[in-house]
Amino acid sequence: MPDDIDVPDWVSEVRASLPDRDDTRASRGSDRRRRLPGDAPHQTSTRTTPQPVEMVPPSPPVEPGAGPRRRVSRGRSGTTSALTFARRRIVTALVLTTALALLLWSFWPSQDSSSPSRDTADLTATALREKSDPEPAAEDIASMPTTTPRAGNTPVAQSGTGKVTPVSLPAIAPPTLNPNRTVTIGLEVEGGTGIDVDEAASVISATLGDERGWQTLDKVRFRAASAADVKAGDVDLTIVLASPDLTDELCAPLRTRGEVSCFNLRKVVLNVRRWSQGVSGYAGNLPAYRQYMVNHEVGHGLYHGHVECPGKGEIAPVMLQQSKGLDGCAQNPWPTAG
Repeated sequence: MPDDIDVPDWVSEVRASLPDRDDTRASRGSDRRRRLPGDAPHQTSTRTTPQPVEMVPPSPPVEPGAGPRRRVSRGRSGTTSALTFARRRIVTALVLTTALALLLWSFWPSQDSSSPSRDTADLTATALREKSDPEPAAEDIASMPTTTPRAGNTPVAQSGTGKVTPVSLPAIAPPTLNPNRTVTIGLEVEGGTGIDVDEAASVISATLGDERGWQTLDKVRFRAASAADVKAGDVDLTIVLASPDLTDELCAPLRTRGEVSCFNLRKVVLNVRRWSQGVSGYAGNLPAYRQYMVNHEVGHGLYHGHVECPGKGEIAPVMLQQSKGLDGCAQNPWPTAG
C-alpha cells in the first residue's frame, strides 16, 4: 500500500499485529530444510502421506417418536429369508395335501349307501333304524288300469278320507332259523277305502311269517307292532293300505299315478286298487298277488332292489316288477322261490 494514503488507525494496529510476510516465508523455508532425527543424509524435506479416511454413510433421518434403529447383518438377513421361504413351502405343501385328502374323501364310496342291496341287508334292528332309508321304489306300469273289475266287484274309490288309523297286527310266526336281527312291522289303514281291515291284517301277518318268506331268506325276525306302538312311532317299517290318491301322495316324488304301490320313507304303501283288483299276470289268483305285494315292497325295506326275469319259463324272482309284467317268467310271490 503506498505510504501517502491515509488509513485509519485501526488498520495500522491490525497490520502491526500480523507477522511480516517475508518472515513467514523464511520460516517456512527453514522448516522445509530442517532434518528430523533418523532421516537419510540425502533427505532434505519430509512429506506426510495422507491416511485414507473411512467414509461412513449418513444415517437416515429418524422420525419423531421412533426408537433407535437396529442394525441388521446382511448375512443373517439372507439366512432369515431362506428360512422364511422354506417355511412357506412347507405350509403350502401341507395345505395342498389336506385339500387333496378332503377331495378324495368326498368321492370315496360311503358304506352307508342308501341303495338297496344284499350287502347292506345284514343289519341289527337298531342299525336299520339309524341307517339312511333304502332307495324309494315303485313298479312301473301303464297309466291305464291293467285289469277289468270282475262281475259283481265294486270299483275302488279313487280317494278315501285321507286319514290313516293304526291297526294292531296279529302275531307273526317266528322263523325256524335263528334270526340275526328283529324288524318291527306296523300297519295303518286309510278310512273310506272299503277295505276289510281284519282280513288285510291277517293276510299281512301270515305272509310275513311264512317259511318261504324273508324271515328264512334274510334270517330276519318280524315282530308285529300294536296300534299303540305304531302311534308312538316304535316301528321299523309301516305298511299302509291307501287309496290311489293317498298312495300318490305318500309315494311322491315317485310316480305311482294311482295305479301301483311303492316303498318310500320307511313306509310300505299298498295301493288298495291293486289289493282289490290284482293284475293281469295274476288273473284268478288274487290271494297270491296280495302275498307278492307284501313281500315285494317289504323287500325294498330290507334293502333289496329290482331284478330282471332270469329266463323264459323260469320262476319269477319276488323282486321282479311283476305288476308290470312277468317277462316270460312264471308268477311267484315268495322270496325263497325266485
